Amino acid sequence: MEKLKIAVLFGGCSSEYDISLKSAYSVITHMDRGKYECVMLGITRGGEWFCFRGAPEKILDDTWNNPAECARAIISPSRDVRGVLVFDGDNVVTIRLAAAMPALHGRNGEDGTVQGLLELAGIPVIGSGALASALCMDKGRANKIVETAGVPAPRSFTFRAGTDIETCLLQAGKLGYPLFVKPVNAGSSHGITKVPDRAGMPSAVQRRARSRMMY
Repeated sequence: MEKLKIAVLFGGCSSEYDISLKSAYSVITHMDRGKYECVMLGITRGGEWFCFRGAPEKILDDTWNNPAECARAIISPSRDVRGVLVFDGDNVVTIRLAAAMPALHGRNGEDGTVQGLLELAGIPVIGSGALASALCMDKGRANKIVETAGVPAPRSFTFRAGTDIETCLLQAGKLGYPLFVKPVNAGSSHGITKVPDRAGMPSAVQRRARSRMMY
């Protein structure tokens, strides 16, 4: 039986790049190679896409991006291709995929962006699709959706850069201290500030001023 070609996407333009490498390594090394052929697609921190052909251990220690074992690659948005175009020297090689698994974390990978590209290309996505990924990545919207469905969620509020500090203090006072300030659309462990009392709020807000936040 012909093996199914499965793309595993890793890396990415995200603060969680390093976590993605660990996730991808685990997925790749536990695939049943009797059934599947793994196509390793690495995305650099700067957003360059490569087809990686080396040992998975080089993903784990972040030495995968080297000219000897990489060729530039893209997901073709055309459904008649349903796969990857690899620019191998003067040749363009087409790899038709059975499915793709984004082993990506954080923005530009876990938030529906890559899932949308794969869905546009007609490539089945292993994991959540574009809509579920986008909604679940935004913790503020996700809380509102589950609350509407009758599922209990932690009390919270969101603000954007430029929101008046007095407004933040008023809302925080309604929640009560201690509380936590964190990016609404970053990884669960990234950018968290514990605020024990009212006095700690202004500095916590200032540190996170460039992102929409949630308490």
